[in-house]
This record gives sequence, structure tokens and C-alpha cells, in this order.
Amino acid sequence: MKKHFFTVLTVLTIFGAMNACTKNEQATSPETVAEIRKYQLSVPLEDGRKFIEKKVPPIVQLNAKHSPITSWFSQIKFPDEAYRNSTKLMTIKHPGDFSIINCIADHALKITFTDSVRRMPGYPTGWTAIWNSKPEVENKAPAVLYTRQQNRLTLQLSRYVTKFGFELAPNLYDTYPFSVGFYDSRENPQVAYLQEIASTPGGAKLFAVSSQKPFNVVEIAFAGEGENVNSPFGFAIANIRYKLAK
Repeated sequence: MKKHFFTVLTVLTIFGAMNACTKNEQATSPETVAEIRKYQLSVPLEDGRKFIEKKVPPIVQLNAKHSPITSWFSQIKFPDEAYRNSTKLMTIKHPGDFSIINCIADHALKITFTDSVRRMPGYPTGWTAIWNSKPEVENKAPAVLYTRQQNRLTLQLSRYVTKFGFELAPNLYDTYPFSVGFYDSRENPQVAYLQEIASTPGGAKLFAVSSQKPFNVVEIAFAGEGENVNSPFGFAIANIRYKLAK
């Protein structure tokens, strides 16, 4: 019994000495001291900041439950020829225009925004980051609608559609999850729902669906946690396309 007690005491003494030797090393390990990095903004904030300092975020992962299987809608992953030929492209700007607007329209459809957006040219004279490249997007420098630091935006459509899509990229140079809900304003349940990861620079993503059930409201939102810390500081959308319901 005495021998066993001496062995345990010896082990504890050695462990305590090792812990004392490595105390300072542990205090500065990556697990205890978060790395702070400076991230660039594609569009400067209203207070003039062009960079944001923040902790390095964890790898972005999507919730496996984000994509319900339904029989009435399907996600369109890429702006391929079939998608482009079956939809109408909404013009969103005139060259050099940086105006703040509440809606856009063509001869067939009007889209009203819950919050005003800034209409601006693409890279490099407006949105200062490369958008993405084919086949992920239609072109690398489209004109965009920027949400002016807001991380949510609702689009109210003047007519019902069965196809709708747009490309999206976050303002802050990083990777973020975004969710999009497609609704019929006369009913509460979602018609369709998407969640995808988009990044800046060079990682704009298409959010598009084809649905047997018509819809007329589209809600876009940053889908991450800790918005005050890991906020994308707004986002931009481009190449809005639609197909009217019959």
C-alpha cells in the first residue's frame, strides 16, 4: 500500500513540474489566443472604413437540414444556357450610375426592395472585387445592387414567377453562408428555400430555383451566427433573372 501511494505521488509531482515548464507556452497557443486579421471591404462602410479587423472565423459549414427534398421545386446550380434561355434578364443599371434606389423594373415585372440599395457598376469602377468566373456566374464583372451594409433584403415582385435567380457575393473579403426563402404572399409556408456559401473576392454564387408553385416574395439573409462579430457588412446581387407564371 505504501509503495502504491509513493508511485502516485511521484507521478503527480512529475506532472506538476511539466505543467509548470509549459505554462507560458500554453498561454500563447493558438487555442487560447485568437488570431486577429485585417479583412478588406469591396465597398467602404459609411464611416469610411475600407478594412475590418476581426478574429479568424472557423471553417464555414452548412446545416445538413438546409435543403428539404420536395417535388415542386428544384435548385438551379449554374447559369447555363438552359437557365438563361428560359428566363428574362432584368437590367439593373446605366453605365456609371451610383444612385440609391428602392425598385427596378422592365416592361413585364417590377421588383421593390424593403430597404434601398445602391446601383453600381461592377469591377473595378464600382464593386471593387472580381465577381467570379464561368460556369459559376454569367460574367466576372456584372453591375450590382449593393445593400449598403445591411445583411438582409426582401424583394417584392409585382407578378408571380416560377423561376427566379440572382448571383450574390458578400461585401467583406471572406466566406459566408446565405439563405434565400421564396414565398407566396397569400400563404405562410415557403415555396422554396436555399442555403449556399458565397465569398469575396471571386466566389459569387448563383441562388436560383424553378418551382411548380408560383411565388412573388424573395427573402435574402446572412445565415451565419454571431452577426456582430462575423458580419459580411452587406452583400451585392447581380444578374437577376425571372420567368413569369402563366
